[in-house]
Amino acid sequence: MIVPREQAAKGAPVKLAVLPSDSLLFADIASALDRQLAEARLTGIGPMVRAKVSMEVAQLSLECVSQTDECYTQVGRFLQVDRLLWGSIARDAQSTGVRVTVVLLDVRRGAAVSRAEQIFAQSEAAIGGLRQLVDRATSPPDPRARATVSQRERAQ
Repeated sequence: MIVPREQAAKGAPVKLAVLPSDSLLFADIASALDRQLAEARLTGIGPMVRAKVSMEVAQLSLECVSQTDECYTQVGRFLQVDRLLWGSIARDAQSTGVRVTVVLLDVRRGAAVSRAEQIFAQSEAAIGGLRQLVDRATSPPDPRARATVSQRERAQ
């Protein structure tokens, strides 16, 4: 993960909050996802705090419930952190599977640094695939992959 220049120059550590997953519908997946999020290793991160409430509950308390970076940023500012990391779990509208999304948000920029999403056919498959999903959301972007995508877009 890239550290903002102003923080790198000051030497200030980047503070990360990890929010627990909402366990209402998929308690087993939520529990496994929370373990994986807690074990995520991000470069350039100083103190990591575990929030006591999920993103949904935090948004409700701030009366900003839309699923937008703007509302997520409000949560980050309220928690007084530089980054937010959380996951969400939902039934997939197009299949009988489970959609798991992991987001890393830069609060200062008010935008997602990365977002990884995957649809799993069953709960067991989701639990088995969470580590890879969290790694995709928390690993620094590969500049070669971006160049490859850009080259494909130009070719089309």
